[in-house]
Amino acid sequence: MKRTTKPETGAKRLVLFDMDGTLFEHENFWRELHKALGTWEEGKKATEEWLHKDYDTLVDIVIHNLWKGKPAKPFLDLVANVKYLPGAKETVGALRRRGYELAVITSGPDALLARAKIELGIVHGVGNTLEVKDGVITGQSRHDDGNTMWPVAADNKVPIAERLCEETGCAMKDAIAIGDGRNDVKLFKAVGTSIAFNDAPPELVEIATHRVEGNDLRAILKLLP
Repeated sequence: MKRTTKPETGAKRLVLFDMDGTLFEHENFWRELHKALGTWEEGKKATEEWLHKDYDTLVDIVIHNLWKGKPAKPFLDLVANVKYLPGAKETVGALRRRGYELAVITSGPDALLARAKIELGIVHGVGNTLEVKDGVITGQSRHDDGNTMWPVAADNKVPIAERLCEETGCAMKDAIAIGDGRNDVKLFKAVGTSIAFNDAPPELVEIATHRVEGNDLRAILKLLP
């Protein structure tokens, strides 16, 4: 594990949460949606081939070829019903009272992120948009200006974290990342404090400044004054 970078006195601190497996129970929202829509086998093959090679191609295959025109109800049901991990609400509340800025960076759906913002009081965050109109998935993955609706790829969290740090007045060396997946490796290397949480893989644990086993998020509070 790498060493923790101590913040300067009075420095603002930003906690950057992953979402799947860190705030919410499921390990991967999109995999659960594939299963609900009956597209898991095709989606698994596309993910294995394109996730780390060309994320835009993966999005095109899934959104345009597999999900376009599918009923949106399974997606909306997942967003509404997925449960928080033990201690998530208490932990976020405690960090807010301690004066931390809180944000989420997730390759999961911004619809679920919006729920976390409302229910937990998290102000900042970036996720990916699955567009729904008239009860169906539209298959649209870009805005009218051509920019992607899926800005969070497999391992590009660092530029987003840098932007959130600039917006909140927190230096990257004073930022704290909490995650449980391989897509958090680059972010962990970029911030001053990192907490490998839940069932984190060995490569994440190795570079983290802290390791928290188990899925009760309250365990991180002893690490953050």
